[in-house]
Amino acid sequence: MVAGLVGRPDPDEDRALARKAPYRATPMTADAYDRLRARLGGAGRRAVLAAGLPEDPAELWRPGGIEAAVERMAEVWRERLGTLPALDDGAADTLEAELGLPEVWARRLAGGYGAAADATVEAVRWELAASAYGSGVEVRAVPPAGPELPYRTPVGLPLWQIASALVWAWTDRPVGDPAVAGATDLYERLRAELDRPELLVALAGGRVQDTPERIAERFGPGRVPVAPARRKEAAPPAVTAYDWGPLVVCAPGGASFVRPAAVADPQVWRQVREVADLAGELDRLAPLRAGGGLERMMLRARSSAVPAGAYEADPRRSCPELLARVAERLGAGADAAALYLQLATLAAPTDRNVRRWNGWSAKQHAAARGELLGTGRVVEAKRARAGRTLFLPGEWTELKSPHLPLETVKLAAHAVRPLWRGEIRSPFGRVLPTAPLHEMFAAAWERESGESGREKA
Repeated sequence: MVAGLVGRPDPDEDRALARKAPYRATPMTADAYDRLRARLGGAGRRAVLAAGLPEDPAELWRPGGIEAAVERMAEVWRERLGTLPALDDGAADTLEAELGLPEVWARRLAGGYGAAADATVEAVRWELAASAYGSGVEVRAVPPAGPELPYRTPVGLPLWQIASALVWAWTDRPVGDPAVAGATDLYERLRAELDRPELLVALAGGRVQDTPERIAERFGPGRVPVAPARRKEAAPPAVTAYDWGPLVVCAPGGASFVRPAAVADPQVWRQVREVADLAGELDRLAPLRAGGGLERMMLRARSSAVPAGAYEADPRRSCPELLARVAERLGAGADAAALYLQLATLAAPTDRNVRRWNGWSAKQHAAARGELLGTGRVVEAKRARAGRTLFLPGEWTELKSPHLPLETVKLAAHAVRPLWRGEIRSPFGRVLPTAPLHEMFAAAWERESGESGREKA
C-alpha cells in the first residue's frame, strides 16, 4: 500500500512483481493482495493513494510523517474493505509453505471455523457419479437447490485440508500458541461433518479384487444410484454400486467408498478391515475416525500434559518417563536420547526443526549429535534435501517436493504409501503424524529396541 499499490496489467508480471524484493510475498499472499486490489477498484485505489498525501507535502519528510500517511491510507482502506483480526503472519506463511493451505485456515485455527469465510458451499448430501474423465466413479458433493453456482465453486468441506491443519497445530506448534487457539472448535466442525450418516469417502487406492458376480454376491443386494458425469449428453455409467452399509463397492472394478459415521463402532471397523485388499487404505482413514489419532491429539492438547510454550515434539517434555528409559538403554544423556527419539519417529527432524522444538542453540545441538553418534545407534551422512546429517541405519525413501525424503521404516507409522515419481498417498496429503507424538515416540522406541509396553503419559 505504501509503495503505491503496485501492480501490472499482465497477471503473470503482477505476481512476479509481488514476489520480488522488497515485497517477497508468498504465492498465496500475492493472490490475496491481487483480489483485494481488484475489490478496491480504480476509484478506491486512487482514494487510498490520495489519503497518503498531506496538505503540505513537506510533512512526509518530517518525523512521523510516513507513519501518519500510512494511518490515513489505512483508514480509507478500512472504510472500503473492512477489517479482519490481526493474523500471525509466521503461522500463515508456514501453513502455506508446508501444507499448501491458504490464509483462511490460519484464521480458522486461530479463531475457530466461523472466524473466516471463503467461497465454499456446504454440501446437502453426497452422491456417487461417473468421473468427468475416464470410466471411474467418484464421490460428488451436492449443493443446496437454487441457481447454478459459479464455475469451480467448491462444494463440501475440504476434510483433508482441515485435518492436516489440525495435525500441524497439535504436533508442530508450541503448546498454548494463540495462533492455534481455535483448533478445538475447528475439530468439532470437522467431527460434525464426518459424523453425518450420508457422507461417503473414497478409498482412493482401495479396490476389491473380485469379479462383478462375486462383488454382487458379497456386498449386495442393496444399491446406491450412480449419476452420470456432469457434461452434456453423458451416458449413464455402466457401473453398479452395491451398498453394504459401512462400505459401498462398485462393479466392475471394485472401487470402494466408506461411510465414516458407520465405522465409528470398533466392531464394524474390524469387519470392514477384514474385507480383502482394503486394509491399507482404511488405515489411511483411521486417524479421522471417532476415537482415532486426530481426536486423541485434540484431547492431548487439552490435557496440559506439556507446559505452555514447549513442544509435543520434544520428548523431554512430552514423554519424560520414556526418555529416561531410552537414555539408560543408550547409555547417554537426556539431550542425546531426545534427539534419538526424534530421529527414530518424526518425518522431518531437520536440524532447524530440532533446534526449534528443543530450544537448542547450535552448540547444544552439536553436543547432543556427537554424543548420540557415539552410541552407534545412528549413522552420519549427507543426503539431498534431508536438512540433517544423522539418520537411522537402513533403507531410505526419496519423495518428491514438497515432501522430504525419510527413512523407509517410518512410512508405516505415518500411513504413507509411496507412489510413482516420488508422489505419495497419505491421510493428510503430506507426511504428518497419525497419532499424538508421545504415542508415536513410544511406538518407535518399541520398534527400534524391541522393548514391550508403551509410554502411557
